[in-house]
Amino acid sequence: MAKKPAIKPGTQPKRNPEMPSVIKALKARRNNAQRERDTFQPLLDEAYQYAIPFRKGVSKTGKGEKRVNDVFDHTAIDSAFRFAGKVQQDLWPAGQENFKLEPGPIVLNQGERDEMSKQLEPIGQVLQAFFEDGDWDMAFHEMALDLSAGNGAILLNPTDPKELDKLWDPISVPIEELLIENGAKNKVSAIFWKRKMSVRELSETWSEDKFGENLKKLLKEKPEKEIDVNVDTVWDPKSRRWKMTVWCNQQNSPVYENESRTCPWLFARYFRVPGEAYGRGPVMLAMPTIKTLNTAARLQLQAAAIAMLGIYTAVDDGVFNPSLAPLNPGAFWKVASNGGARGASVQRFPDPRLDLSNLVLNDMRMGVKVTMMDQSLPADGAAVRSATEIMERVKRLASDHLGAYGRLVKEIVIPAVKRAMELAYNRGLIQAEIPIDQLLVRVRVKSPLAIAREAQRIEKIIQWLQMVISIAGAVGQPGFIQRIAKIEEALTEIGRELGVPERFVVTKDERDKMDADDAEAAATAAIAAAALEAETGTAQ
Repeated sequence: MAKKPAIKPGTQPKRNPEMPSVIKALKARRNNAQRERDTFQPLLDEAYQYAIPFRKGVSKTGKGEKRVNDVFDHTAIDSAFRFAGKVQQDLWPAGQENFKLEPGPIVLNQGERDEMSKQLEPIGQVLQAFFEDGDWDMAFHEMALDLSAGNGAILLNPTDPKELDKLWDPISVPIEELLIENGAKNKVSAIFWKRKMSVRELSETWSEDKFGENLKKLLKEKPEKEIDVNVDTVWDPKSRRWKMTVWCNQQNSPVYENESRTCPWLFARYFRVPGEAYGRGPVMLAMPTIKTLNTAARLQLQAAAIAMLGIYTAVDDGVFNPSLAPLNPGAFWKVASNGGARGASVQRFPDPRLDLSNLVLNDMRMGVKVTMMDQSLPADGAAVRSATEIMERVKRLASDHLGAYGRLVKEIVIPAVKRAMELAYNRGLIQAEIPIDQLLVRVRVKSPLAIAREAQRIEKIIQWLQMVISIAGAVGQPGFIQRIAKIEEALTEIGRELGVPERFVVTKDERDKMDADDAEAAATAAIAAAALEAETGTAQ
C-alpha cells in the first residue's frame, strides 16, 4: 500500500476559524423550519401555478419566465387581485387614518380618559405619518396578494436618520423566500429569509465593517457576483428582544447583527389548521374548483381546435400520406379514391359538443369568485341609495372577513403600530415609547371593516337614546331624560367610536367649565336684576 506523501513543514493548509455558535444554532433551526416547509410546499406550488403566478420568486426560476403557460382560465388570477384590493380596502385603506391610540378599558374616570386622549392624539398623528407614504400602500397590497394563499409578510426596516424624506422602508417579501418557526402559544418565534443579492448590494444594504477578507476581495474583484444571503430573525425569551442576524457562506462571522423590542416582520396568516405553522387562504379553499375549471377550459379549447380543424381517418392504402397533406384552405390531396365499395379514403371525424361545457364552466367560475370574495355590490357613487341597501352593504362588509378579522388585526394592525412606535422613538420623533397593552393604552382600529363591526353596537345605543327621549316627551317630563340616560357621555363615546378627531369632541372638563360659566353668568344677571329693582324702589 502506497504511503501518502508527507507534507513539508510550512505548507500545511490553512483552516478556517470555528464557526460561531450563533450561526450554528441558526442553521439547525433553519433546517427544522425547512423540513416543515417541505411538507407544506405542494399546497403553495398549486397556489402559485393557478392563482398567484406573478408572486413566485425568481431565485429558482430566473427572470422573465412565462408563468401562465399552464393556465387556461384566468378567473382565479383575477379574483386573487380583487381579493387583495378588497382586503386592503377593508382592513387598511390607502390614504386614510386607520387606527387611533386611546385609553384602555381599565381607565374608567371620564376626566382621566379625556386627559389621556389629548396626550395620545399627537403621538398617534406621528405614527400615522409612517403609513401615509406610497411604500406602505404598495407593500400592503403585495402582501395581501400573498395572503390570498394563506400567508403574507412585510419587512419593516428602519432608514438612515440622514434620509429625511423617508421614515422607514416597508418591503413585501414573497412567501417562497421565507421559512417560519412556530414557537410557544402558536406564535411565530423565528423568520428565516434567504435571498440572492450581489456583493455590491450587500455592502450598500449593510455596512462593510464586518466584512471578512473573502467578502472584501469579492467586493473589489467581482462586485456584481450574486451570493445567497440569510437574514434570520429570532425571538430571544431571555432578553425579550428580537435578534436579526445577517450571514452568508462566504465568511464564518455574521455580516450584520441587531436587536429590537418589536419584531421587524409582519407575518399574517388568514386561516390556520391546528398543528400547522403556515396559514391557508381562500385560494386553497377554492383549489378543487380552480383545478377542475382549468382542466375543463383546456378540454374546451382542445374541442374547439378539433371542431375548427377536424380529425380525419385515412385508409392505409399506400397512396395517401397524412404527413405530406397540408391543412391549408384550397389545398388538394392525392388519394386512392373518394368512393367505391371501400368508402372514401379520407373522412372527417364527428366534432365534439361544446354547449354543455359552457354551462359547467360558468357555474365553476361563479363558485371560485364566491369563495375568493370577488362579488360586486352596487356602486358607491349611485344616485340614491336606500337605508336598506346601506345596511346590507355594511352587513356584507362585516361578514366577508369575519372569521379571519381577529387574526388580521392581531398579526398586522397592532404589530405595525408597535413597530412604528419603536422606530419613531429611536429617531426622536416622540418623547416616550408608550407600551400598548390593550388595557391602559389600546389601539382602536378605524378601518371600514372595524367601523362596520361597531355599527351594530352603536345602533343599539342610538335606539335606546331615541326610546328614552320619545317616552319622556310623551309623558311630558323632559327632565326625566337626565335621570335615565347620560346623553352627553353617550354621544361623546359614539363620536370616538366612529373615529371623530379629539379636537372636535368636547371633554368633561370643558363641559364643567361651560356649566361654571353659565352659573356665573346667571348669578351676575341675578345680582344685576336685584340691584336694578332696589334702585327702582328707592326712586319711588
